[in-house]
Amino acid sequence: MGTKGRKEYVNSRSCFGYCNDCGEVHELPSGIAVGHCYALMAKLSAHQRIDFDKPLEDADPRLSTDSLYTEMRGRMFGILVCEDKDGNEIILRAFSSRHNGVWNVEGWVPPLVDEHRFVAEVELGNLDLHPLTDLIATLPRESREWYAKLAERRLVSHGILAKLNALYEIHNFKNEKRSLADAFHLKKGIPVGTGDCCAPKLLNYAAVHQLKPLSIAEFFWGKATASGHRVEGGFYSSCEEKCQPILGYMLCGVTNPIQ
Repeated sequence: MGTKGRKEYVNSRSCFGYCNDCGEVHELPSGIAVGHCYALMAKLSAHQRIDFDKPLEDADPRLSTDSLYTEMRGRMFGILVCEDKDGNEIILRAFSSRHNGVWNVEGWVPPLVDEHRFVAEVELGNLDLHPLTDLIATLPRESREWYAKLAERRLVSHGILAKLNALYEIHNFKNEKRSLADAFHLKKGIPVGTGDCCAPKLLNYAAVHQLKPLSIAEFFWGKATASGHRVEGGFYSSCEEKCQPILGYMLCGVTNPIQ
């Protein structure tokens, strides 16, 4: 990305959302965080792993960036620049979802959900879901029973998703917390993976630890998406379907961000 592209990005809105509580759109500027993102890109490129703070002999092979260049493709990474109560600059970093199946990595902010409780809930739900899937495969396609079992599986799947969503606690900067369902401001179904992207992870950690957010930026790293809409080294706004509906609530209480 050249100088012109960088300037255009710095002046764009990358993290924002509508807040139902106060009826305003809250946002956070990207400027300061962009330089830290370029430094993070350099480390990812040089070390080709995300546990680059550890000596090579202690590296976890699961944390290599090789998986980002397979058919699984790349992922988003993000930086949040904060200030603690003493005025010290704090740099937080996050990766979206899980990295090669790993939830928690030293030096990166944790997910919003306890991974052990999440996995246990998924495994419990699969005990109901998988037998239905197997049964559907044996039924005559488009038969009455086939449609009935499809509807039953859909209900079971929605129930599992609701239980998984209930494990998420969303914090803001007014010392408030809500369930994912209560924080999601749109009156529609909550997409799978909501709360697992970089911006929610970063903001939630800052709110819990009483850090004042100053600037945030997110970039894509790895093999480009199949559509080509995201390419390595490109900066992108928080996603419209999963992030923006909760970012308004999460940013509520942030005051006087540096432009």
